Amino acid sequence: MKTSVSLLALALLCGCATDALAQSAGAAAPPRIRLAPEFVPGSVRRYQMEVRTATESRRSGLVEDPQAASQLEITWNVTVRIEVLPPDVAVPGRTRLRTTYEKSAATVRSDSFDPQAAAVGEQYEKLQGRVIEFALEPDGKVGEVKGLDEIVTDPQSARAARESLAQLASGAGAPKEEIAPGQTWNSERAATEAPLAGVVWRTESSYVRDEPCRLPAELAGSAGALAGEACAVIVTRFTVAQPRALRDPTPEDYRRQGLRTSGTWSGSGESLSYISRRTGWVISVTQSATQEMDVTIATSDGQSSVRYAGRVRSQSHISLLPDATAPR
Repeated sequence: MKTSVSLLALALLCGCATDALAQSAGAAAPPRIRLAPEFVPGSVRRYQMEVRTATESRRSGLVEDPQAASQLEITWNVTVRIEVLPPDVAVPGRTRLRTTYEKSAATVRSDSFDPQAAAVGEQYEKLQGRVIEFALEPDGKVGEVKGLDEIVTDPQSARAARESLAQLASGAGAPKEEIAPGQTWNSERAATEAPLAGVVWRTESSYVRDEPCRLPAELAGSAGALAGEACAVIVTRFTVAQPRALRDPTPEDYRRQGLRTSGTWSGSGESLSYISRRTGWVISVTQSATQEMDVTIATSDGQSSVRYAGRVRSQSHISLLPDATAPR
């Protein structure tokens, strides 16, 4: 499902724009703000997340399994508690956070029994009740993670968990400088989860406007904690692409195992984020994405190979639970 949750990944951006419309109407330019989370030691926030991925795939080659599932859907529901720990004095700018998985449940559906998919679902359920501590580096990236490897051994599940931590803790991923409605920024990073070298995630984000912070309808009745709270609305569009053809797109990890990879990997998606203007913390994120791949993995001598072709569609939603304790 990292699958599932690569999609979780709310990668975000850098750039500029203007306020010409507001100024032409005679309105005062909105104040510029820095959309970075305010990490106050001892503060706590709780989030509810749902991540759903639907995979349609075809496998062929010497290891073809005619009984393997061709349609697979995994839904991950989780409630997490994030506590800000005292700062790491050894590394200025590093933030230490503790995450408790109060709830973690996965539902797996497929058109045939798939032991591997069932095992992935079990990995997510093992997170329930577990505590993980991680560091958020000054650049917003997740650094050292303590406790995850002892719980989750499946690479896809581990990657999904790490990405969800980054998404919750890094706010809008906006530029470090102050920004205002109308600004746009871009970024690009290597898609290390792809079995092909040279694949990149490209994102373009826009700070479109300010609105009252919103929670889902089922939480609206208990949203007193957000009364009067203003949010920056961020729209992010992203693509997965291979900007240039490589003679040999085999990642180093595969090469060390005596394998060679080839093929194509592409995708696109969009997210809508509400970020508190006051604290910089995520209030809600809704994201959808589609990835398509046609990849062949072969031994270096070419004696055996397997081809994997398919599409992964994902949807995710993250919401702040209103009973969080945070300094006001």
